[in-house]
Amino acid sequence: MADSVVLGDKATQSGFARLVGTSQPAINKHVEAGVLVRGASYEAWLLAYCERLRIEAAGRRPSNSRERKDMAQAQEAEVNAQLKMRELYREDQLILDTESVRKAMLEWASVGKNEFLGAVDGIVTAIESQYAITIERESLQPNIDAALRAIGDYGFEPAAAGTGDSGNLDTTT
Repeated sequence: MADSVVLGDKATQSGFARLVGTSQPAINKHVEAGVLVRGASYEAWLLAYCERLRIEAAGRRPSNSRERKDMAQAQEAEVNAQLKMRELYREDQLILDTESVRKAMLEWASVGKNEFLGAVDGIVTAIESQYAITIERESLQPNIDAALRAIGDYGFEPAAAGTGDSGNLDTTT
């Protein structure tokens, strides 16, 4: 190469092509791909160009298929890590299986119904004794039945595994 280049100078495609022994169109491809930044120095281009050559020489050439493969491997590793964490949580009893949760909810509903019925009976008895009256309990039954349905009629059915659906656990009714 007859012309000398000062590495701190602003790089040109033709000058850099002469420096590294390639063609200006080949360097232009690197500029268009963003490997070589327009307006940078010869030194910056030389570092970026050499890094790109190292990557390609190591077989890590960036490509869509390589990126998809890397992404798939990363996702697989993430899923495996999550599965292992769930298994550890199960072993440490930090999470419960669906059947255990269903049984606990049914027991809670039963306790809730009994507590509610006891409270209603206590309220009716207190009102009757305080005011010396008799309350016809049959007239209260539709309201009691509605409240009991709200406590226990949630129709819990476990969702299919992996759907992210919690079944019909609507607590707003």
